[in-house]
Amino acid sequence: MENIHGDKKYIKALEKNLPFFQALASETRLKIISLIQNKEMSIKELSAALNISSAVVTKHINILEEVDIVESYSQPGVRGLLKLCKIKTSEVQVILNNNYEEDTRKFTEIDIPIGAYSSFKIFPPCGLASKDKLFGVLDDPRYFASPNRMDLSIIWFTCGYIEYPIPTYDINFSNLDEIEISLEVCSEFPGYNNSFKSDIYFYLNDMLLGKWTSPGDFGDRKGVFTPSWWDLGSEYGLLKTIKINGNGVYLDGIVLSDTPLSEFFKEDIDNLTFKIECPVDTPNPGGINIFGKNFGNFDQNIKIKCLYK
Repeated sequence: MENIHGDKKYIKALEKNLPFFQALASETRLKIISLIQNKEMSIKELSAALNISSAVVTKHINILEEVDIVESYSQPGVRGLLKLCKIKTSEVQVILNNNYEEDTRKFTEIDIPIGAYSSFKIFPPCGLASKDKLFGVLDDPRYFASPNRMDLSIIWFTCGYIEYPIPTYDINFSNLDEIEISLEVCSEFPGYNNSFKSDIYFYLNDMLLGKWTSPGDFGDRKGVFTPSWWDLGSEYGLLKTIKINGNGVYLDGIVLSDTPLSEFFKEDIDNLTFKIECPVDTPNPGGINIFGKNFGNFDQNIKIKCLYK
């Protein structure tokens, strides 16, 4: 997939996207999509509806999952675990003009390791890990203050906040048009629970950008970059992209607020901060996992992209 706006995706007609088009080139897979459009169904239910074996249904589901059309999760059933399938993407638009919406603006990109935070207030359960091992002792927030934390690849906590300084020396504020912040995150549940919601709040310079409700803590399969030794449940998150420009704040293309970019720089442009918070007094207090390089589905740290007019 090329661009994502909420649950709508845009895909260009390029050879690299052939697996997506091949996934749809099957009468059986199109029937599966039709059956689960408005409801979740188990592998067994799909097998009965299509009159084919559960093993064949599973193969088709795996193909649809690989291109993000369908997602599945397991929950306890009468006889062991029950695998439920649902639509992941509600709309896909195919772009035949492959130069469409290409951004030619100049930009500065800043890479912030997830361990490069400047302040925090964390409550257990919580923890830290590098790509090779756990960092410190589980559920002890004191380890968050360790000076040798720059190589962290995953951070998790139940409630509290963590704040990152954004270096400003390479940013041309006089010509700044838009800031884009991307990171991989999900809820935090002991072990994992793909349907465990969590309200996650984002701030720029202590001003609220908006709230995103994570749908779950994902551990039903191995994260693409998650190391083999990791066995604590959370395997991957969702890549979220926040954009702030003259029209307001957007999360994956969905409007969060109409506060323009200029409002966030009224006080002090020499000290920019990005804060992530999971308060306890919110409708869905489900904590957070923050994934960095060498963990999850996206091999990246927190990325700050400053685009110019």
